[in-house]
Amino acid sequence: MGRRATIQKNRKACAMLVWNHLKKMANVMGKTIYQLKHQLSSKYLVCELKDPTIKMTVV
Repeated sequence: MGRRATIQKNRKACAMLVWNHLKKMANVMGKTIYQLKHQLSSKYLVCELKDPTIKMTVV
């Protein structure tokens, strides 16, 4: 198996693990996976806008 095939296999496995975890969290919270994903990304965006992890400087 070549490097690209291994990388793609690992990427698919990682995506499946994330999807399963989101599914479990959504079931516990009584939401859909898409509602949970939107909520998580919204919270992340708000936090980044308030206090960015990568500081921008004017050159």
